Amino acid sequence: MKLLKLAVLSLIRRPARHVLLFILLTVSCAFPVFIIQLASGLYGGINRAAEPFPIIAGAQGSSYQLVLNTVFLRDRPLGNIPYEKVEELRESGKVRQVIPLAFGDNYRGFRIIGTEADAFQYRPNPGKEPWLTVAEGHAFQNQGEAVVGSETARLTGLRLGDTFTSIHGLAGSGKGHAHDHPFRVAGILKPVGGPYDTAVLVNIKDVWEAHGGGRSDADENIREGKPEAEGNGDVTAVLIQPRGYKEAMQLMSRYQNRRDGMQLVFPSQSVIALYSMVGQSRQFWEIITAALIAAAVMVTCLVSYWNGLSRMKEWALLKALGGSSKTVFRLIFMENIFLLTAGALSGWCIGYGGSLAAAHGTASQTAVVMDPSVQWIGWIPPLVSIAAGIAGSTVPAWLIRKKDISSYL
Repeated sequence: MKLLKLAVLSLIRRPARHVLLFILLTVSCAFPVFIIQLASGLYGGINRAAEPFPIIAGAQGSSYQLVLNTVFLRDRPLGNIPYEKVEELRESGKVRQVIPLAFGDNYRGFRIIGTEADAFQYRPNPGKEPWLTVAEGHAFQNQGEAVVGSETARLTGLRLGDTFTSIHGLAGSGKGHAHDHPFRVAGILKPVGGPYDTAVLVNIKDVWEAHGGGRSDADENIREGKPEAEGNGDVTAVLIQPRGYKEAMQLMSRYQNRRDGMQLVFPSQSVIALYSMVGQSRQFWEIITAALIAAAVMVTCLVSYWNGLSRMKEWALLKALGGSSKTVFRLIFMENIFLLTAGALSGWCIGYGGSLAAAHGTASQTAVVMDPSVQWIGWIPPLVSIAAGIAGSTVPAWLIRKKDISSYL
């Protein structure tokens, strides 16, 4: 107990030196922890956002743009495809569910998505609850009703029974005009942990009417020789859940070489390809993390060695006054354990806290919700730093034990 008290007092007596060492240890641990948590959380958030979309169909063009627009609600739509394509997919016998999506409007920057009521029964994983589950109120049942995402409700203040009108154009374009088509909030979704937390879901017929009338109006226009209203009766994208892997490949093969203006995309493949394009593969992050951990180990080891070497005279004096080599070694060990543990834990807290701040910024800017859970691999830098620091501090202790102490007095 006396030795423990002596170790604490020894740390307190030299605040400037030990504060500097504490900062170095904290910083050396914080960076690798931040990178580990950030990379894991970002990958988890992107993969979770793409998970409900096994296959998506849309107008021909860039597959990346189709994925960004449909899955992440970013970028501009490629264009529209006729609703008949939705019916064609449903009649193929190879799908479990087909959900049409129509974009084009927004409310205060939040995208309005026209779809069908079946979307609220869609289960990406048959053993789990539906992807879009209403927490308050109910799913839209009639035209003019809307279901808003959890973040949309929080940020706009929309509540059940509130009414609003849509703005033509994409979120943030600032060039749209208001539609004379009011919506009433019928439900608020549970958080889905992805971009669709910021969506506003409405009946697809409302979107068609807002852009020139329903399908029946369009058919009437055609019969009378009038041009069909822009976007009327069309969909921007289609979410396709195949019956199985074989059926998914058969669908892709069927539509791959067709020249009917539609493409089918596996979003997961596009996301993986995008990782490779921007250099954000797992191998890249593993190399960066390993380099940061190695740097942390080196800094910790050198700091601990320097701290011990600078106090050789003090420990030699303690040994000359009757302290045994074992006592001196235990004192050095206790001091370093206190300092290393405090610095490592502080570094972990700062690194983890920084990843949470980055996750908040990512969610607000990209609607990708990063996984905030603690990654076990994030504990490696603090633990390795503590071990390296102990190893570095034992060298001066060994010198005191083996060498003639008269040279240090």
